[in-house]
Amino acid sequence: VLAHHHDRSDHQEQAEHDGHADHAEHDEHDGHGDHEGGGGHAHHAGHAAGTPDPHLWTDPVAMREVARALARELRAGLGVDLSDRLADLELRLGALDAEVRRQVAALPAGRRKLVTGHESMGYFAQRYGLTLVGAVIPGLSSSAEASAAQLSRLKRLIQREQVEVVFTEIGTPPRVVKALARECGVKAVPITTHSLPPDGSYLTFVRDLARTVTESLR
Repeated sequence: VLAHHHDRSDHQEQAEHDGHADHAEHDEHDGHGDHEGGGGHAHHAGHAAGTPDPHLWTDPVAMREVARALARELRAGLGVDLSDRLADLELRLGALDAEVRRQVAALPAGRRKLVTGHESMGYFAQRYGLTLVGAVIPGLSSSAEASAAQLSRLKRLIQREQVEVVFTEIGTPPRVVKALARECGVKAVPITTHSLPPDGSYLTFVRDLARTVTESLR
C-alpha cells in the first residue's frame, strides 16, 4: 500500500505544483493567508482539482476500512475467511485511534499546528484536529523542490502562526530545513512517514509518529 500510493503521487506532481502556485498566490493577494484559522482542518491548497492525497496510512481509522475491504475481497475471491483476525485488528486499531486522540487532546489548542517536509500529514491532521500550516516542499511527493518564493511564503506563515517546530522527512533537503529553522528560530524534528519501524508493525509506526509529533509540539 505504501509503495503503490507514493508512486502515484510522483506521477501527479506537476499538476499539484500548478495548483499550489495558483492557490497560494490568490491567498496572498486576498490577505487571507495560506489556511483557515482554527484546529481540526487540514489545508490542501496545494492539491490540483481531482488529485487525491495518497498518504492515507497516517490515519488508523482509514486503514481499518482498508482492512475490512481486503477481508471482503479475500473471502469473495478466494474463499478465505479472516473474520477472527479482522475483528482482532479492528479492536487494536480502535484502541490505537483512542490513544492518539488522547495524546493530541493534551496539547494546547494553539500548538496543534504542523509544518512538514512535504504534504504528507493531511489524513493525520484531519483525523486528530491539527492544522496544516505549510510544507517545505509544497506538494504530495517528496521528490519535488521548493522555490525561493515558496520558502519565503512559508517563513512568513511560520512567523505569523507562531509555529515552533518544522517536521522533516525522507526527501526533505537538510540544508534547506536547517536554514529555515535558523532563520525562523524553530526546531527541526525528523518524523518517519514513509517506512515501517524495525518491528514491521503498523501500530508501532502510528505510535512513533504520534509520539514524536505531540512531544515536539508540547
